[in-house]
Amino acid sequence: MKLLKMEKLKKLSAKDLINTGIFTAIYFVVMFVFTAVTSFAPITYVLLPAFIAILCAPIYMLFITKVKTFGMITIMGVLIGILMVFTTGNSWIMFVFCSLLGLISDLITKAGGYTSKKMSLIGYYVFSIWPVGSFFPIWLMRDAYFDGVVASMGEAYAEGLKAMTPFWIIPVMIAYTIAAGVVGGLVAGKMNKKHFEKAGIV
Repeated sequence: MKLLKMEKLKKLSAKDLINTGIFTAIYFVVMFVFTAVTSFAPITYVLLPAFIAILCAPIYMLFITKVKTFGMITIMGVLIGILMVFTTGNSWIMFVFCSLLGLISDLITKAGGYTSKKMSLIGYYVFSIWPVGSFFPIWLMRDAYFDGVVASMGEAYAEGLKAMTPFWIIPVMIAYTIAAGVVGGLVAGKMNKKHFEKAGIV
């Protein structure tokens, strides 16, 4: 019976791709609008990954109720990476990071047979880290990164952001983003309880 169930998880259907596209679009639009209205100050920008982890959790977890096939979460990560590169000017590093997190989250969720709420939540905690990728240039190309910030947001904003982003900030951001993902997952679990039950996620 279990083998038969796993057989059904192998192939992506047109419906799977459509659902992935729809939920990715909703997730991205909500994230994009929220980012646009909250990035006015360096502190809100630095905390943005945590805000997104909470705000977008219900969307992601509702998406999970539609996921029964390996590849859907990976594709969501790839699409978000592409959108971040072409609509926000992020580097290819962001694309690689989003795609990798999508794949890891997919593998974690698959390990729960796409029916384990616990594994789905753990998968979300991993997936929710992706916005931190926007800050990787602080490590890899710090001078060029802040030159870009000066050009787009002004020198005062850049100096404020630089003061809040020492080299050790990335692991700290990952930690508080995961913590926010846990909060978002709890909220999403309560909001989507009926959908989880209908999808057989326990």
